[in-house]
Amino acid sequence: GSVPWITVMDEASLRAAIAAIAAAPRPPVPWRDGRQIPWSDEAFSKRMLDVHLDQRTHMASRSRPVIGAHVRWLLERLRENCGRDPRGLRVLDVGCGPGLYCHELARHGLRATGFDFAPAPLAWARETAARDGLDCRFLHADLTRLDEAFLAGVGQVDAVTFWFGEFHSFPPDEARRFTAQLASTLAPAGLFVLEYQPWELYPREDLQEWRACDSSPLHDGPHLWLQEYHWDEGQQSEINVHWIIDAATGGLSRYAQCGRAWRDRELVDLCRCAGLARPVFHPPITGASERFEFAMLTARRA
Repeated sequence: GSVPWITVMDEASLRAAIAAIAAAPRPPVPWRDGRQIPWSDEAFSKRMLDVHLDQRTHMASRSRPVIGAHVRWLLERLRENCGRDPRGLRVLDVGCGPGLYCHELARHGLRATGFDFAPAPLAWARETAARDGLDCRFLHADLTRLDEAFLAGVGQVDAVTFWFGEFHSFPPDEARRFTAQLASTLAPAGLFVLEYQPWELYPREDLQEWRACDSSPLHDGPHLWLQEYHWDEGQQSEINVHWIIDAATGGLSRYAQCGRAWRDRELVDLCRCAGLARPVFHPPITGASERFEFAMLTARRA
């Protein structure tokens, strides 16, 4: 349909935005030309909190029924792993966002710790736990900058969970480093649970698209949203570049997301190097969406 607000753009700013897009590296190179959208930005995290809590989409967090199914699956794996009722066990949830998994674990009698570096979702997670009397705590931390003080503060846990394929958002060296750090928090035979995007699900092609939006997670108010997707075979990585042109001013913003694909044998080696043994691959838990739900890997601290 018609988009009347396009006509209010400042012409000079719009020309500058188009020139900047045209002059950008093409194709963009994963990790070199950007790597992550700004989860830690206050305004961005507030917009993303709305997406996390929206039950109509799995874009940021799953719907509550799907999270409930995931937690029940996890409880079964914990029961198998420790040979008893998992109530009272301690779980560390990586990149917890608004704490939806931690809250659900606490409702089942587990002691959950989540960490993230997005301020608005963390605040909501804490407020909800306090209001509902849930045995959760939420820490502010950057997964790529974990230190001994943070790990000591977490203490020993019975399971580490890393949901939604966010593991892929980091270059291999960083992923290997923080996987070993996370594994170090596990008690002997503790369970490491990783949701990963299988190798074959990565589209190996170049794509471009655009849309007109009244608002989106990347911008308040009307804007044009242009995207470029590129697969880099040499790095086994994808990059998705988002160009946002403000309808009122013609001002330009740029965001990028990268993802590194891992073959199963690479994940097995990742576990071995982190001191994790007996890796087991599992299919997606509910099959709700191939785009937003992935396969699972479990391993135990050696």
